[in-house]
Amino acid sequence: MDQVAAFYRIGLIESIILLLLFLMAFVAVTLLARERWLRLGPTESLLARLAAAVLLASIAVGGISGVILNLVQGAAFSDLTLSVATSRNQAVLGIGLALAVAIVGIIRLEMYHRRFVSAPVQEEEEADWKVEPPEIAGRR
Repeated sequence: MDQVAAFYRIGLIESIILLLLFLMAFVAVTLLARERWLRLGPTESLLARLAAAVLLASIAVGGISGVILNLVQGAAFSDLTLSVATSRNQAVLGIGLALAVAIVGIIRLEMYHRRFVSAPVQEEEEADWKVEPPEIAGRR
């Protein structure tokens, strides 16, 4: 395998690990410190949780990526006929798909979090609208 193609493959693996850890850190920060996020507004809460998740994922990817690269070394780098363009396209497609999954997961969790945080809308005691009788409505 060409050296550049191997670098693309390493980048693909590390990017997928980073996005997976980012999603897991965002879920953990959101669920574990739920009461703390209530004090902030929705935008500030989201930005603080995203920043914390990025920080945690960046720290964690350094140690975990080396272990995973050593574990998948034979399978990930065994194709000697892989060209640079093919490797680059695989990396772009894989990173794009992992990014899409991470974004969908964050949006889904944020929707759940906002629904949980916001108070339910209280309906009127009676489900039917109160309608005046026609004779009273005609007097006005």
